Amino acid sequence: MKMVDFAKKVQKKGAEMLLPGETVLAAAPMQPVGSFGKQVSMGAIGGLAGAAIGSRMGKKEDGSVGAGASAESFPGGNLILAVTDQRVIAFEQSSMGGNPKAIGGEWQRDQVSELSLVKKKLTYLAEIRFADGSVASGEMVRAAKPDKVAAVING
Repeated sequence: MKMVDFAKKVQKKGAEMLLPGETVLAAAPMQPVGSFGKQVSMGAIGGLAGAAIGSRMGKKEDGSVGAGASAESFPGGNLILAVTDQRVIAFEQSSMGGNPKAIGGEWQRDQVSELSLVKKKLTYLAEIRFADGSVASGEMVRAAKPDKVAAVING
């Protein structure tokens, strides 16, 4: 099964939220730390047992942000993290179809200094470091190729 090209999806489905002439260079879904494991356990086990295990799994890492204005403005929930030729944008992701539905946060490229990815089983722990020293974290599914997003941000 081929993974969705999120850069193309954002360029097409989120065109009205982009600036005139703005080009999406890379994009991948991002969610709060622990969300993917919670979804897997709930789907594999099902019912109340899966919900109970998933709930406990989400409490292992809180996905908190470090002090600083940039990280504090980073949205929670299911997102598409996109890098354009002008900005880094966290789009809120619709639950039906996974399309970008609104801009949850946006920063000029020079406000985001690094995206680090720490490999886990099926995901990466993603940490976005802002120029003001603050950090926001989440997880990104490896199959969606968030390393392309990191490569563009890290230059």
